[in-house]
Formats: sequence, C-alpha cells, structure tokens
Amino acid sequence: MNKFFSSALVSALATVSLTTSSAHAQNTFDDHEQLFNTLQYVGVTVAINPELYCVGDKDGVYYPYSSLLVICQDNMVTYGKQEPWTDNDFDTLRHEAHHVVQDCAANSLGDGILSTLFPEDELIEFFKSSNVTIEQLKDLYATLQEQGMSDLKIQQEMEAYVVAYDVSASSISNKIREFCF
Repeated sequence: MNKFFSSALVSALATVSLTTSSAHAQNTFDDHEQLFNTLQYVGVTVAINPELYCVGDKDGVYYPYSSLLVICQDNMVTYGKQEPWTDNDFDTLRHEAHHVVQDCAANSLGDGILSTLFPEDELIEFFKSSNVTIEQLKDLYATLQEQGMSDLKIQQEMEAYVVAYDVSASSISNKIREFCF
C-alpha cells in the first residue's frame, strides 16, 4: 500500500459511520452452487477438504499460479469428502472466488498476478460504504500488517473480505464471467 492509501484508509476507518444491512440474505445454496460451477467452467480447479491443503485451521485458499481454489469445510470429518456447507464455508467460497476475479482482472487466470478490482480511491469508498464494521476493518488491517503481508496483498485481502461479506455469490459469478473470459 502506498502512503496515500495507508493514511487514507486509517483516516477513513477512524471517521466513517457504516450502515447495517447485509447481502448475506440474498445468498442461497443455489447461488453458491452457481458460483462453484462458474469457477470450474472458467478453468479453476475447486478442491473440497483435500488432505494436502486442509491441515490446521485453514478455511480456504486460492493458488493463483495453478488456478486451484481450496475450501476446508468447518465440519470436515474425512479428507476429500464434502460435508454440509456452513455459512462460514459459503463465506470462504465467496472470499476465495473474489481472488479469482482479482487474478483475471490483473491479467489472466493462472498467471500468478493479482490486483484489486477497485483503484485505491474507489477501494477506500468501497470499504466506507460496506457493512463491515469499522472495528472489523481496523482489526483485519492490523492482523494483515502483523502477518507481514505486502501492501498490495493487504489491499487484496481486505477487498476480498469485504466482498465476501457484502456481495452476493451470484454477483461474484457474474464478475468471474466478465473478467475470466
């Protein structure tokens, strides 16, 4: 993150008042199934509970060099076996799917290059208008900084976090189709 973004974000988080309505109510199982299928249609391999990747407390991850999206379900009992999906599992799918959008928006799927969907000034406005609380944004920002992430990676993670919270699975499917074809 450049100094403008860092200072603008910290300033925005300190002063913004956010509204409280949620896009989660718009998300159905069918919407998430469509998102899952869209990911596969554009060439992303989606793995549910693979032993190699679901060790520890991971929720999921997107590997942009191999177009591999992994979901480690909350109720996993056996590696490789899909369990009933929880709200957190769906949230993880939306979050990681947005990283696919970031991958395609930067250049092309699977090239390992990600960007944010929004330019910095619009990204700050996106955060301000989101339903994520100021405290959640501050905590996320601090956590990502503590993890030693690069400025760009922090922007990408925060964007994906807010998208997963506020944007419907069907809208993310539409963005994947828009950017990954």
